[in-house]
Amino acid sequence: MAYEEKTNYEDDTSLYSFLRLINILVKKWWVIVIFMIVFGLFGFILSRITYTEQYSSQIIFNVSNKDKDIAGSASLYVTQSDAQASGMIANNFKNLIENGNDFVSIIQKDIKEKTGKTYEKGYLRRLLNVSLLTDGTLVYITVTSEDKALSNAVSNAIKDNYEQFTTKVFPTANFTIADNPTPSELQTDTSIFIYTLAGLLFGVILAVVIVVVRSKIQNILLSSEDIKNKYGVSIMAIVSKIDTKKSSISRLLITDRNVGLPFIETFKLIRTKLESTKLKKGYSVFAVTSSTESEGKTTCSANIALSLAKSGKSVILIDADLRRPAVCKTLGISLDGDRGIYEIVSGQKTFDEAVKYVERYNLYLLISDTQTVDPSEVLASKGMEAIVEEARKNFDYVVIDCPPAGVVADAAIVANYADSIIFVASEGKVSLSQVEYALSDLMTTKSDILGCIYNYADPKFLSRGGYFSSAYGGYHKIGGYGYANAYASSYYRSQQSANSSGRRSSR
Repeated sequence: MAYEEKTNYEDDTSLYSFLRLINILVKKWWVIVIFMIVFGLFGFILSRITYTEQYSSQIIFNVSNKDKDIAGSASLYVTQSDAQASGMIANNFKNLIENGNDFVSIIQKDIKEKTGKTYEKGYLRRLLNVSLLTDGTLVYITVTSEDKALSNAVSNAIKDNYEQFTTKVFPTANFTIADNPTPSELQTDTSIFIYTLAGLLFGVILAVVIVVVRSKIQNILLSSEDIKNKYGVSIMAIVSKIDTKKSSISRLLITDRNVGLPFIETFKLIRTKLESTKLKKGYSVFAVTSSTESEGKTTCSANIALSLAKSGKSVILIDADLRRPAVCKTLGISLDGDRGIYEIVSGQKTFDEAVKYVERYNLYLLISDTQTVDPSEVLASKGMEAIVEEARKNFDYVVIDCPPAGVVADAAIVANYADSIIFVASEGKVSLSQVEYALSDLMTTKSDILGCIYNYADPKFLSRGGYFSSAYGGYHKIGGYGYANAYASSYYRSQQSANSSGRRSSR
């Protein structure tokens, strides 16, 4: 790969990874909000529990290197070196108060004489906060204590005794009180804001970490780019999710105008691609499958068949999901007796006897509404192969609704009779490992994977390259499947490489 191509690829991958992360967080916004509320409330409660009233008093000193005994204009004239020297004296005064013992000892003695109480030097030093103004000549001493009287007492002790200390330590400097001690006042309580804000931020960070880590562990399919970039399967169409509970739609079929134009146009788009594929490659038999149940593959199969039939083509829809047949329920068809694949394979009916024509759909059906014993054996029989070949001869298009490929082997068996496979993947309903397992299984068959219909896309955050948007229901809850473990990624890649060249030649 050329350097420029590699750089562009890495840039695209980085952008895709960033968008996928945003997608994950957008989908889980409610988790972030809950964590914010919980930890913000915790911070507020903690601020109330730990809060104690604090009283502050402040005294301000002016420091000058000019000796107070100097008279005349010389005492008023201040050079740059004088200002620097004054700043150094003020800074030394600050350090002695914060770290020395002499100044605190004087304060301790004064308070004991006036109140009769003895306070430890370390405790008194912690009450003092010394700061310098930017020019370094003004010294602010703030006394903060839970005891209002003590705060006033310490401030007054500083006022009454500072000369005793400064005259001894800085004999040539001039210390004057710029502002007398202020009466002790209750400090504004900022702990509510600080603790609550800290709780909110912590909640957001923790929620984001949990959501991202959980998504990494579960590896849920969240974007059509996952299918396209990771597995090299093209996206035939993207179908966004809608809430059918809020609409008057009983069945999400293109024959019902209530589903909306976007939904109908989506399957017209798919129809156009199938017609183009038939012209280019001669394909007419398409197997539709997915990774797991509840991904909407049956509804997808039905609408593909209906879309082809509406264009005037002769189309047969075969329900090859013998474990959980659902085409009849999806189309709202009532059967007059069993007339599916099993009845033909077992010799109970001929192909012509089993096929049912539904005039309102202009569609031929080979379906059943009952589960079949040993479905894999039935689908792997010569009779099933003969059914597909008979359908191929008599119809322009054959659409086969298969069981999920990542759950049972049935889909791979049926795919060997088809010309191509249409893979349905639903956002947020399946993991990437399940998708990989299903695709790796399908790659071992004789059929091409034509592309993927990406279903249930979030309309608020559609994947890039989106087509018409709509939605449809999931896989019908009848019976059940057992799930298999996913193959390793290397196995999928090797199967993809091995089958890409000889898949059609082996038909």
